[in-house]
Amino acid sequence: MNVIILDMEWNQPLELKSMRQEPFPFDSEIIEFGALKLSDDFAVADEFKRYVRPRIYPFLSGSVARLTKIRPQSLESAPPFPEVCRDFLAWCGEPFCLCTWGPTDLRVLLDNMLIHGMETPETVLSCDLQRVFGREIMRDNRQCSLEKAIEILGIRMDRAHDALNDARNTARVCERMDLAACLEEYAFRLVHYGQDRLDGLGGGRSYASPEEALADEDLKRFCCPYCGQVPEQGPWLRDPAGGFLAYHSCPEGDEFLLRLKLRRGTGGGVQAGRRIYEMSDDLWEQYQDALEAAENRAAGSALD
Repeated sequence: MNVIILDMEWNQPLELKSMRQEPFPFDSEIIEFGALKLSDDFAVADEFKRYVRPRIYPFLSGSVARLTKIRPQSLESAPPFPEVCRDFLAWCGEPFCLCTWGPTDLRVLLDNMLIHGMETPETVLSCDLQRVFGREIMRDNRQCSLEKAIEILGIRMDRAHDALNDARNTARVCERMDLAACLEEYAFRLVHYGQDRLDGLGGGRSYASPEEALADEDLKRFCCPYCGQVPEQGPWLRDPAGGFLAYHSCPEGDEFLLRLKLRRGTGGGVQAGRRIYEMSDDLWEQYQDALEAAENRAAGSALD
């Protein structure tokens, strides 16, 4: 398996009212890829750096230009996203695991593929290195910026907010961790993201209340990507990270974790979106924590 450390920079709409809303709200158009491919012993084997010519938001936001130091001229002569993305995926090789600092880059990549009419894979293997750092180095669940992690470890840092530099900076942090063991525990497969996003299940359905969202069968139901059967869902549990989660198992023995995120809707209700993950050691531990918390609440209620 090829381990890919990926970082990207993206442009945003100049005004909120100009943000594209169909087929889903889209606010982050990739303008730069930076990535490292690691060898079997986790040394850097190859690098990938490409600019992308933006099409949805062609004018570079001032804040993005100041942060990234990218010149508009560099983007005007760059290839479009589909060409760069296809080159990047071919460079990754098969199979691969995308390692990013934080959970955002993976979703932004998949959203950009969808908005440009590209097919997204049914499952994507990834690893959130920010979570790994928090759990294995900081020993808590707080999010730590890449810049802060480098400061904590006393590592020499290349200029931030350049995609390839940030990939290199991330690799230097990884050198302080047992990356093989971390990937085994924390790597996860995101399932059905593309279709869920297009169907509004990824974050855009409105409900009068959380209870109404939890009762919606569409939010619960999906097909196993391996056997095609519908997994059986366990009870909803409150997610310590916010929202709700549920355990799913299919007749063939594959296990999944469904996360339901809720946010306040514009009309006073809530908006709900789901993420489906193939079960991993880390996700199983999170599920067990939620199950234990539910049992403790039930025991406390019984004593009242």
